[in-house]
Amino acid sequence: MIEQNENLVKEEGGDNQPPNENAKNKVSLFFEKWGWAFAIGFAILAFLFLFAPILSYEEILYDADGSTVYVTLVDYFTNGFSMNWTMYLTIALIFLSAGAMGLGKWKKEFFVAGSMLSLLSLVFICLAKSFLESGSEAGEWITSISMEWGLGVSIFCMAAASVFSLGASYKDDEFTIRDITEDGILIAAAFGLNFITIPIGATGGSINLQMLPLMLIALRRGPFQGFVSSGIVYGLLTCLTDGYGFATFPFDYLIGFGSCAAIGFFNPLIFGKDQTTYNLKGECFLLLGGILVTFIRFVGGNASSILIYETDFVGALVYNAPYIIPSGLMATAVIMAVYGPLVRINKLFPVRK
Repeated sequence: MIEQNENLVKEEGGDNQPPNENAKNKVSLFFEKWGWAFAIGFAILAFLFLFAPILSYEEILYDADGSTVYVTLVDYFTNGFSMNWTMYLTIALIFLSAGAMGLGKWKKEFFVAGSMLSLLSLVFICLAKSFLESGSEAGEWITSISMEWGLGVSIFCMAAASVFSLGASYKDDEFTIRDITEDGILIAAAFGLNFITIPIGATGGSINLQMLPLMLIALRRGPFQGFVSSGIVYGLLTCLTDGYGFATFPFDYLIGFGSCAAIGFFNPLIFGKDQTTYNLKGECFLLLGGILVTFIRFVGGNASSILIYETDFVGALVYNAPYIIPSGLMATAVIMAVYGPLVRINKLFPVRK
């Protein structure tokens, strides 16, 4: 009788799990099986909709002497933007993100890389309208045809690609109690260090070491947990307490502090099997990872200044460079200084793979 009841439970409830647990497993299995495909699909759609406003524009312009002027995709890139390199970089980032998502089937860390590249390309898509010229003839026709709908769909698609790519990397990265405890302590440390600052004169901003514990999370736990802990958890908490408004969250916080996850990609090279103390290889990759983290945060900060606070490109650089670059490099210098003890700690308390 007991055996029959157990069989009945298995038939009705699958594996006798609560409904919410079954739902969680189904979502996890969906992302594991199809997340990469949806991520690449949305990246391709973002690229196509980037051109949609131009392809739908059929009006023929006439030059001052009455001759016909035809608007082409070449004009779109060579004459329509005051900084043409931004559009080339946007397209390159979209293709790089799609490529990383495809490689994620081979190594899951590439899914996180694809997600971060998607967010960076999203930043440049958001900036595209701000980089339009207003004085030239090409700039006038691009401004006149309303680019918002195409860019808006591209932004949505890259955001969706980022979510699906990050979800696809979740397969082997569930947070254990030990993970949550260690990450929570380091997040609290970052939160405390945020209040110990060195003000930067009249330009605003301040130098601090809040990025240091966040980079340690990524070094120990890898890029996925680093991004979730730094960009989502810490970024959201800091955004709510800083008082600058939630509109700044995507650029200053999600991308700004989520950038700390980038150093986690170098974990196998920094904490190699044969490494027991300081070594040149590990120090070099720590420096490279720290520079990458700082650069990504710098991009997010500049995007926020241009889009949210409506400063020009040079003004954004002048405001963000004096505090973001020193903060990132100072955190990197501290990690490099304590690299030997970190290697020994990682040997004594290895992270579950």
